[in-house]
Amino acid sequence: MTIQHPTPTTPLRARMMADMSARNLGPASQTSHLRACKRFATWLGRSPEAASPDDVKHFQQHLIESGTSIC
Repeated sequence: MTIQHPTPTTPLRARMMADMSARNLGPASQTSHLRACKRFATWLGRSPEAASPDDVKHFQQHLIESGTSIC
């Protein structure tokens, strides 16, 4: 099952959605993962595809400091 989104599908988003479908993630889980990725991209200020391991680490630290779960 795929989820319809009004957001234009980038190659990264399409690949992520295909991977989640292949892993049989439900619609709610897919939506949650996409929302988290969007939040990361907003914080990062660029595509998550360009993120380094240090970017991920700093984002996780940001989430901890703001009281948000890193899950």
